[in-house]
This record gives sequence, structure tokens and C-alpha cells, in this order.
Amino acid sequence: MKNQKNGNGKINNTQRNVLSKLAVEVLDRKIQQARDESGELVAQIRARIREELGVVAMDMEIKSMEERIRVLEKKKEELGFGKYNDSLIPGSKAKMLVDKRTSTACEKVRDLEEKKTDVVSGIWASTTMSEALTILESVKSL
Repeated sequence: MKNQKNGNGKINNTQRNVLSKLAVEVLDRKIQQARDESGELVAQIRARIREELGVVAMDMEIKSMEERIRVLEKKKEELGFGKYNDSLIPGSKAKMLVDKRTSTACEKVRDLEEKKTDVVSGIWASTTMSEALTILESVKSL
């Protein structure tokens, strides 16, 4: 500000421009500082309210449950069951047991199919009613 004695202390447009820019700079810094302080205050208040309402405890419980889920999924996989649709993992104990029991069930089906053929043949080969009824009774007891 060159000359402050510009005719009775009057301000000219150049001086107004410089002073207003300085005021804007100062106020912009103060506004940003206030925003920063406000943001910190909001964060502190939010943290206190989360604690008061039990959200922090819920988050800890969720984290604990998620860890428990991971442990159980790992155990499930160790037993031979995949993550999706309980698919069997090749070479696992579960796969071996399923294959063994399926084989046993298939054997039973084959045995019953053979028995059916024998029973029907036996009934047709029967010469008396009591012989046919005896064959039929044997089927009921299977």
C-alpha cells in the first residue's frame, strides 16, 4: 500500500483488490481449519455413539463369528466337503465313504433285481398255489 494519504484516507480500487484477496486467503484458511476441526469432532462423536449403542461390540462379535466360520469351513474341507454345494474332494475320507456306501447300495439294488427275476420265475414255475404263496411270502420278508 503505497500511499495511505490518498486524499483524506480514501481507498482506491487497487487497494480494495489487494485487501479483499488477503481477507479471502485468511478466511479460506480459517474455514478449512474449522472444517477439519468439525470433521474430527464428528468422528469423535460418532465413535462415542457407536460405543454407547453397542455397535463396537457387535462389530467385534461379527469379526469373531467370521473367524469361526473360516475355522468351520476349513474343518469341513479337511473332512472332504468343498465350499460350494458340498462337492466331494477327490481322495478325501468323505469321498471314500460315499463311494463305499454307494457301492453297497448299488450291490443291494443288483441283488434285489436278481431276486425279482428269481421270484417271478419261481412263481411261474410253481405247480401249486401254496408253492407260489410261499415264494411270495419270502419276498415280503426281504
